[in-house]
Amino acid sequence: MGRYSVKRYKTKRRTRDLDLVYDDLSSKESIYKLKNQPLDETKPGLGQYYCVECAKYFENQLIVDRHVKGKVHKRRVKELKVKPYTNLEAEAASGVNLLKFMDSVEKYKQLEQHKAENKQEYDALLNQKKDNLDAIITGVPSEEFQKQQEESKGEVEMTE
Repeated sequence: MGRYSVKRYKTKRRTRDLDLVYDDLSSKESIYKLKNQPLDETKPGLGQYYCVECAKYFENQLIVDRHVKGKVHKRRVKELKVKPYTNLEAEAASGVNLLKFMDSVEKYKQLEQHKAENKQEYDALLNQKKDNLDAIITGVPSEEFQKQQEESKGEVEMTE
């Protein structure tokens, strides 16, 4: 077996790259389209048995089930959990468009910070609602709940 047979072997069984498969997995509609394809005589199993993560067609459901339990499929799923690099990241690594990349990183950091702030506010509000609900269920109102009730009564009296 010479070097040419190895080249042929690698290209013969080549599947789609991870970034393309990652895009396929990005929305439920695209997954649904790939899982429910129309009949196609040129594809194995008439195109009905498809593994989205590996981008492969199979003959029947039994083979798909075996494939899903296999090492190759599990390795591919593990690789897909990591977000692939974008063109902007690749250009920044080579030294091109570095400023544009830094701007996108700053936007991402601000977005994450904003999400964290909203989460803290939401958690505080949720805890407050839980305390109020517990007070209503047990029949023993907490001090905060009594203060809120008094404040709301005061607001109603002011509007009248």
